[in-house]
Amino acid sequence: MRKIDLLLWMLTGLVLVSTIGFGVYYYFDRYSHSNQSVVQHQIQNVEALVRQNPQNPQLRVAVANYYLEGGMPDQAIQQAQQALSINAKDQNALVLLGNAYQKMGNVDGAIAQFELVIELNKDNPLAKINPQLETVNYQLGVLYSQQQKYAQATTALKRALEINGTDADAHFALGIVYQNTSDYSSAIKEFAEALRYTPDFVEAYEGIATNAAAMGDATQAKYARAMVALYQGNSAAAATQLEELVTQAPSMKQAYYGLGIANERLGRRDQAIQALQEFVKTNPNDIAAQQALGRVSRGN
Repeated sequence: MRKIDLLLWMLTGLVLVSTIGFGVYYYFDRYSHSNQSVVQHQIQNVEALVRQNPQNPQLRVAVANYYLEGGMPDQAIQQAQQALSINAKDQNALVLLGNAYQKMGNVDGAIAQFELVIELNKDNPLAKINPQLETVNYQLGVLYSQQQKYAQATTALKRALEINGTDADAHFALGIVYQNTSDYSSAIKEFAEALRYTPDFVEAYEGIATNAAAMGDATQAKYARAMVALYQGNSAAAATQLEELVTQAPSMKQAYYGLGIANERLGRRDQAIQALQEFVKTNPNDIAAQQALGRVSRGN
């Protein structure tokens, strides 16, 4: 790529950074892993742009982002602080700085930056539909939970879920908060919500097993442990446990879905169809079950 083309590409990327806002780093932090050679290459190019225009806070945030992706949190902090010295309310820089502190284990420092972002948006009429703020609240909830500040964690995670109720990670994190405060029924509810959006969320099934056992619900705990086995790849063990469960507790229709998937994976087509049909009888609107039944019936 020629130098002029590269500069144009970088400038276009920086415009996108400014437009998208402070969620850019969080997206990559939660959902992607950058190629380190690409990161190093981009660091060099953005550094050159910063030298040309040192008073541009977005350029400094961009290079700080690459520093953090490249495993250089000290340099990321320095650049984020430089951006904030230019504009103290730059939310891109505040989020980036919070992430850098978090990477370095400075939980209090990270929380302080994220709380500033929340404060800056307290009168924002679009705050409750802003996916970037949802992520900030999620991170706050996780950090407060790590500090065992469960009231603050609950508040932050509920704010996140008000913005995006389909965030399985936020439901799971809230379930952990309830578990740690011995609110086992609420914990199970949140883990079940996480599973609505991420059906193979093994940790959520483990959470259900733990909390059901704490409540003395051996049937639900057994079901959840069987689903853990299923999604960890032990279909034979899962099928055995679920077959026992539907015999002992035929009213637990959830077990038929897991049994159907386990039998499908074991190549037991007829048994899979039978189990899935039994589940669909009482859950006719369950999309995952309908898809599984269609798939098995077609022999795909």
